[in-house]
Amino acid sequence: MFIEKTEKETILKPLQVVIGIVERKQTLPILSNVLMEKEPGKIRFTATDLEIQITTTIDTEHGDGKTSAITVGGKKLQEILRILPEQSQITVEAKENKAQIKTNKSRFSLQTLPAQDFPKLSNQLADAKKIVLSQSVLKALLLSVQYAMAQQDVRYYLNGVLLIVEGNKLKVVATDGHRLAYNAGTIEGDYAKQEIILPRKAVSELSKLLSDTDETVDLEFSTQQVKATFSGITLITKVIDAKFPDYERVIPKYDNHLSMNRIQVQ
Repeated sequence: MFIEKTEKETILKPLQVVIGIVERKQTLPILSNVLMEKEPGKIRFTATDLEIQITTTIDTEHGDGKTSAITVGGKKLQEILRILPEQSQITVEAKENKAQIKTNKSRFSLQTLPAQDFPKLSNQLADAKKIVLSQSVLKALLLSVQYAMAQQDVRYYLNGVLLIVEGNKLKVVATDGHRLAYNAGTIEGDYAKQEIILPRKAVSELSKLLSDTDETVDLEFSTQQVKATFSGITLITKVIDAKFPDYERVIPKYDNHLSMNRIQVQ
């Protein structure tokens, strides 16, 4: 049995963190659900589409001190919480295959699926390389190139962003075959060159979830997965297993350069 009494914002905020990767129509019905795991003093929210997984944890003062878990339709739960008045006190109670959302004047019933059937991504980060940088730097890098990513291109390696760690640089490259965007930022340390392709969905979610602050993000990556940990959020994604085009050959070499004020040009 899963029972939690709290304000609606306590549930809604972490739900909005993970809900971006949840689709209403899935080949597996449970992929439309969010996994809510209750432990003494905290609740963990997890969503996945089998390619990317997002987890966030909140502290809670309520509860019975027991451990339990449910999965419930993510989009439906979000819609219910959104329509409730601000600072509404709610109770989430699960019995058998139903979850009830109760307030003073309203009752909502949602279908649940067994928590043990929720398909969490397996850890494939053995021998992963780790870098640490500020969230604002990584967010700015991704935003500066993501517009050039391809969308549903048959050349699937173009449907994402190439990350290159080399020396004390993190480079990002995106192209759809017609345009190319490149940027680079400085990181602490000196690393051997390694390249991975981050899928489009992971790039979009990171761009939304990362903050514009100097708070750090831990970025771990292997040949199979990337894991980003920041602000109580853990995002794990598979990488695109392919060879990215040689972007350095595409970028023309010019002898003449002109610098101007962008605002004045407009």
